[in-house]
Amino acid sequence: MKSILGLDIGSHSIKLVEIGSSGTERHLLAAGSIPTPPKALQSSLDADHQAVAMAIKQLIKETGAKSTSVAFALPESQVFTRVIEVPALSQRELSSAIGWEAEQYIPLPLDQVNLDYSILRDAKETGTDKMDVLLVACPKNLLEKYLSILEAAELIPLAAETEIIATARALSRSVATIKNAALLVSLGAQTTDLAILRGGVLAFTRSIAAGGEALSRALVSGLDFNTNQAEEFKRTYGLEQDKLQGKIVAAVKPIMDTIIGEMKRALAYYSEKHKDERVEVTLLSGGTAKLPGMVVYIAQNVGIEAQLANPWVGIKRDPRFAVLDKEGATFTVAVGLALRE
Repeated sequence: MKSILGLDIGSHSIKLVEIGSSGTERHLLAAGSIPTPPKALQSSLDADHQAVAMAIKQLIKETGAKSTSVAFALPESQVFTRVIEVPALSQRELSSAIGWEAEQYIPLPLDQVNLDYSILRDAKETGTDKMDVLLVACPKNLLEKYLSILEAAELIPLAAETEIIATARALSRSVATIKNAALLVSLGAQTTDLAILRGGVLAFTRSIAAGGEALSRALVSGLDFNTNQAEEFKRTYGLEQDKLQGKIVAAVKPIMDTIIGEMKRALAYYSEKHKDERVEVTLLSGGTAKLPGMVVYIAQNVGIEAQLANPWVGIKRDPRFAVLDKEGATFTVAVGLALRE
């Protein structure tokens, strides 16, 4: 059975999923996570990158993963991802024009990035004389860092993509029964990544610098906790209004207001562009999404149904993987990567 690894190297933890393909069936073969060496990803030192590689090798050993072919995620906050509208062009014309288009959106010189694009909807599908194109630009030094880590881990890189693209693929089966669009919200440690998925196709992406770590810092400053206390209280009480006289929720409210505000702006943008459609549900992924009360808090403040993401839909799993049922939000990116064709 052909299989590949999906590797999500986060700032707090490394998640690995191995999925095998047999015809049209997908089988979960291995899954697990391990803490990321502290601050190693932010470092430019070779010793820190070697430490990440050693952690990956240990994770592969612990999970029993067999494949050495890997698709890996690049951090959304450091990659430029944008759905843009361009005039209806042939593939050849678009290939020539994409550099000019990219210069309008990418804040780095084009010779410092790896640029890629994909047509999401052509003019026939949009019903206009324009088409929707997904534009992605990754700084070359960022890609080189991840490739050096994978080489040290003795893995063969097949593909690199952003976290939100992997999330969209992982949840495409979940949203297949949804009549309207879905808002995907990936609540990570350092960032919150947003996307709107319409008919299984990305229609909007955005990343903001607010996540689980910002919530912890708010508790440190607002309630005079130390860092360990802040983490413990955050994980225990989350955003449940009736706990500790609502003090936790009050302390993190400024951060949550920022996240909720960006979600509302995404919904407003979508409804303005697609006046006859609506976003039906919010799917939450990432470790921070699992905080107590988070789903309810977002549903109440955004005004549409919210639920935890379930990337396991349509993937066959042995009973030994039942423990992962409640961990879907954490493994969403890794699952999406492992589902790459």
